[in-house]
Amino acid sequence: AEAIQACRDALMPLHSAGKLGVVLFQFPPYVYPTRGSFGYLKWAAEQLSDFQLAVEFRNGRWLDEENMTDTLDFLERHSLAYVCVDEPQGFNSSVPPVVAVTAPVAEVRFHGRNAENWEKKGITAAERFRYDYPDAELEEWVPRIETLSEQAETVHALMNNCYSDYGIRSAHRLGELLDAF
Repeated sequence: AEAIQACRDALMPLHSAGKLGVVLFQFPPYVYPTRGSFGYLKWAAEQLSDFQLAVEFRNGRWLDEENMTDTLDFLERHSLAYVCVDEPQGFNSSVPPVVAVTAPVAEVRFHGRNAENWEKKGITAAERFRYDYPDAELEEWVPRIETLSEQAETVHALMNNCYSDYGIRSAHRLGELLDAF
């Protein structure tokens, strides 16, 4: 509770100035849908009720056939933004590229599709997310982002392919593709 309060206090000036989009809660791969996990999210939403929270899962069980409806319904009931992701598939830590809006803000995080480094130990974040998006992969997201924009007040697209200038180039190119749509 003290850590949450310290976080809240630190973020409040940005929030008050209208400079804070969302507070991102990224769950690690070992956190999967349980009563305790949902309880933690509910508690965090209550503790940080002044802020728009966004939740990114790193365990595919949150969005499998058994849990997806419950997960998205829970997020919507608590006005927590679901974070759509583009990332390598085929790992326990992979979440499918589900497009869903559960709050006024929609979030998409582009991690790249570097499957070789996705779960590799002992490397930097820049190495893990070293991925230069080709146009074809960004083009896949154009209609998805358009769908999000029809359902949400605001859509954030965040590039996490943080090697060299890959994220900047990918963001610029995605913007061009969206403008042309």
